[in-house]
Amino acid sequence: MRATTAGCLLSVLITISAGCVGDSSPASPDVAVPGGSAVALADSVRRIDLPANFPIKKILCFGDSVTFGVTQQYGGSGGARPVLTTVEGYIPKLWRLLEERYGTGFELVNEGIGGENTTEGLDRIDTMIRRHEPDLILIMEGIVDVNNEFARFPVVRFNLAEMMRIGILRGKFVISGTYLPANPDGFRVFAVENITRLNDVIRQEAKGKNVPIADHEVAAPKGFRGVGSDGLHPNNLGYETMAQVWFESIVEMLEGLGVT
Repeated sequence: MRATTAGCLLSVLITISAGCVGDSSPASPDVAVPGGSAVALADSVRRIDLPANFPIKKILCFGDSVTFGVTQQYGGSGGARPVLTTVEGYIPKLWRLLEERYGTGFELVNEGIGGENTTEGLDRIDTMIRRHEPDLILIMEGIVDVNNEFARFPVVRFNLAEMMRIGILRGKFVISGTYLPANPDGFRVFAVENITRLNDVIRQEAKGKNVPIADHEVAAPKGFRGVGSDGLHPNNLGYETMAQVWFESIVEMLEGLGVT
């Protein structure tokens, strides 16, 4: 799972690219970056500004290439190495859902890094929290650790719990997400049973920290229709599903804070 290591700020205009303004990081060789790709604003977005005291305006989306937003549209042929393509992932879709319901003024920061494992995520998350000062952190990590025969679940469990703890310690709201089910026939899936187990670990650690869960596994389209040909990375339907599940978790959190 490889993607560009840039974080992107999404506010009034959303742009999907290899990096944000001021970022000169080269694209990963595993990623084919479409030139000039941009997402137009939905006409239905409400033109009402969020109130100044709205409790969640800035959201840090933290994770690996699934967070960054890539897909496998087709497999390789003739020995060619298949590449991942940057697409509109869950983040712009979630932004639109939030603005359509509550009004304009949300900022979503894309801190997805392709190929990142939970040890690397744990090393990085506090820096990203201090850099971006979000109100809410969406955490989805672990698939890089476990999609192999050498998965170290005690390490993954500890790292996930620590990421949640750090977010809470910094006074931020935290939601943890599970992964869509992996298709065992996909060519990037090497340990499908480990990915199922990872989702259970995510739920257990979130429950232990009283952190809400965005359960993408439960909401996933049937028949693995939400993942691309590699069996691992979401396609557009999968990202739409993820955005809706994150959105519903955020709505529930806001309702608990008295926001309807």
